[in-house]
Amino acid sequence: MSQSLPLTPDIIGRALDNAKLTPRLKFIIGVAAAGFLFDSFDITIVAYALPKIRQEFNLTPQEVGLAGSAALAGMGVGSWCWGWVADKWGRRVVFAATVLMFSLFTGVVGLSMSLGFLVGARFLTGLGLGGMVPIDQALVTEYAPASIRGRVAAMLPLCWPMGYFFAAGCGLLLVPEIGWRWLFAIGVLPALLVVFIRRGVPESPRWLASQGRHEEARASLHYVGVTDPEIEAARAQVAKEPVKPKVADPTFADLFRPEYIRRVIHTWVLWFCAAFAGTGFAVWLPTIYSTYYHIDLTRTLLYTFIVAGTQVVARFCAFAVVDKVGRKMLIVIAYGMSGCAALSFTQATTEMTLLAAAMFFSFFQDIGNLAMTVYTPEVYPVQIRGKGAALAMGWGRFGGMISPLVAGVLISANSITYVWCIMAAFLFTASGLTLLMAYETRGNLELVSREA
Repeated sequence: MSQSLPLTPDIIGRALDNAKLTPRLKFIIGVAAAGFLFDSFDITIVAYALPKIRQEFNLTPQEVGLAGSAALAGMGVGSWCWGWVADKWGRRVVFAATVLMFSLFTGVVGLSMSLGFLVGARFLTGLGLGGMVPIDQALVTEYAPASIRGRVAAMLPLCWPMGYFFAAGCGLLLVPEIGWRWLFAIGVLPALLVVFIRRGVPESPRWLASQGRHEEARASLHYVGVTDPEIEAARAQVAKEPVKPKVADPTFADLFRPEYIRRVIHTWVLWFCAAFAGTGFAVWLPTIYSTYYHIDLTRTLLYTFIVAGTQVVARFCAFAVVDKVGRKMLIVIAYGMSGCAALSFTQATTEMTLLAAAMFFSFFQDIGNLAMTVYTPEVYPVQIRGKGAALAMGWGRFGGMISPLVAGVLISANSITYVWCIMAAFLFTASGLTLLMAYETRGNLELVSREA
C-alpha cells in the first residue's frame, strides 16, 4: 500500500540524504563529470587554435576577439533556453541533447574556410555547451546526499580544468605540427557520451515527483539503491517535522519575488563578473603570449599547458575543502586573491614572472569557479532550479562573450594594462558581493533552497 502513496521532493530529499554512494550513483556522477570535461575541452580549444587562425585568416585583434566570443554568445542563449526545456521536459533529455549538439558542431568548426563560417559554427556549438553545464549540475545536485553533496557536485567543476589541460596538451602536440583543424575534429568524440546517458542515467526523482510522476520517481530511487523501506522511513521523518505552510509551487515569475530576488541578483552578477575575468584570460592568454610579449608559439602552448595543470590542482584543493570551509567563504577568498593576481600582471616583465602570475591567477580563479558552480543550483528550489541556475550561468556566458571583445579593443590600442585592471575589478566585485549577499548552502537541499 505504501508504494502507491505519492512522493514529494521533501521525502525524496530525505531518502537520498540517508542513502549510500552506490555504484550506480557513482556512474551517474562519472557520466556527468565526463560531460563537464568534454564541455570545457570544446569551449577552450579555440584559444589554442587562435594564434594559427589569426595568421591563416589574417585577423585583426577585434576579429580575434569575435572568434573567441562566438561560442560564449551561443552559451548565453543556450543557458537561458535549455533551462526552460529542462524544467518542462526533464534534466536527462537536455543533458543528452546538448552533448550531441556541441560535439557535432565542434567538428563543423574544423571545416571553416572563412571568419564568418567559423563564428557561426562556434555560436551553434555554444548553444549546446551553454545548456549542458547548468542542467548537468542540477541533475547531480538533485541526486547527491546532503553530507557529501558539496564534494559530489564539486566533482563536475573539478573536471572542467581537466578539459583545459587536455585541450592545452592537444594544442601543444597538434597545432605546431599538423594545424588547428584537428583540434576540432577531436572535439566530436564527446558525442559518444550520449550512449551512456541514454543507457545508464535516469531522470531526477526530485523533478519527476514535482511533475506528479511518482512511480517513475520511485523507480529512479530504486535504480540508485534507495529501497521502499528507506523511502517510507524518510516519509515518517518528514511527517514528524513541523507542518510547513502551504504555498504555491514556484514559477519563473517567482524568481523576481522578494524572497528570491536577493539570490537572483547575487548569482547573476557573480557569474557575469567571474566569467568576464576568467574567459577573457583563457581565450586571450595564448595570443597575448605570442603577439604582445613575442613568445614563440611552442613556448606559448607549453606555458598555457602548465597553467592548465595549475587549474587542475586548484580544483582538487577546492574539492577537498568545499564541504568543510563552505561555498561562500571559498568564493570570497578565491576571487579576492585572483583579483590580486590579475593586478600582478601589470608588473610582470619576463616570461617567468608572466607564467607565475598566470599560475597564481588560475589557481584562485578555479577555486572560486568550483565553489560558485556548486553554490548556484543549491539556492533555488527544485521547481525553478533548472531555470534559476541556467539564467545565472547564462549571464556568465554573456560576461564571457563580452570579455574577449573588450580585450581585443584594448590590445589593439596597446592598452594591455587596462585589460588586467578590468579583470581585477570584476573579480573584486564578485568577491565583495558574495561577502555581502551570499548564504551558506551546506545541509539538506530542500531546507537551504527554501531558507536561503
